[in-house]
Amino acid sequence: MSRKKEYVEDLVVEKAMHTFWANGFSCTSVRLLEKEMGINQFSIYSSFGSKNGLFLEVLKKYKSHIKATFLKDLLYSKGHLDDLRFFLLAYGHGIQSGENPYGCLMMNTGMEVGEKDPEIAIEIDNHFAFLRKTFYDLFEKIKFNEELPIQFDSVKYAAYLLGSIQGLSLFAKNHSIKAVDDYIDTVMSNFK
Repeated sequence: MSRKKEYVEDLVVEKAMHTFWANGFSCTSVRLLEKEMGINQFSIYSSFGSKNGLFLEVLKKYKSHIKATFLKDLLYSKGHLDDLRFFLLAYGHGIQSGENPYGCLMMNTGMEVGEKDPEIAIEIDNHFAFLRKTFYDLFEKIKFNEELPIQFDSVKYAAYLLGSIQGLSLFAKNHSIKAVDDYIDTVMSNFK
């Protein structure tokens, strides 16, 4: 007879997400997860199979989290360049001010784990493909609103914007708010 779980899986995955986000994959031990999640090692392995299994659930949770927070305004944007500027400023200032001190969990994981774990690599690739598609859709709306010329290459600039945000994630951790604003102004100057 199986034991009834004495925890809500979604809540412990969210706690694990914040733990991995703050510490990285390698520096997050099962002991630390036990402490932060409030469940024992047996429950972690019983529910998720392994630390990797838990981390894959964390990456899925992170995608839902950023859709509901970080990307919400872009996903529902009517298609204006000011929406993009506001998004970049909120992201850069959030990192710089300490409100979001860890940057992007997916980017951090990509740098740390990269292609070493094929399942994690697939999750990261899928996430970045989703971001490029989100940016592409936004640029197409902006073109429809005639804030960008019809010949503007939304595919190329969606990839450029993804790289710019990845750079901003690191840049904002190490520079002043003025430097972050200048970085964003430079990125925005490419969208004409």
